[in-house]
Amino acid sequence: MSKRFPVDVILQHNIDGKIIPIRLRFTSEAGERQEYSVKGYKDLTGQETRTMPDGVYVSGNDLVYQCNLLVNNKQRMIYLHRKADGSSWYMTVIS
Repeated sequence: MSKRFPVDVILQHNIDGKIIPIRLRFTSEAGERQEYSVKGYKDLTGQETRTMPDGVYVSGNDLVYQCNLLVNNKQRMIYLHRKADGSSWYMTVIS
């Protein structure tokens, strides 16, 4: 299972009700605040209850996004997760 990190997420709420992740901000393991722009995403919300490839169990009501970030000139894929109860956002790093 991948390690989960709590993150601040800046979102865009579109007129059609879609929610788009735009930026992420979190504290690194070294204690530094880091901020990244989302370069691409795939909305995985509303699918059946399942365990994601990163090992996180999600329900069909959870908000789930697969996002691409540019980190040190390398493409990184992460998953963003948020429970339907409105709890914090978390990310897991895939590649």
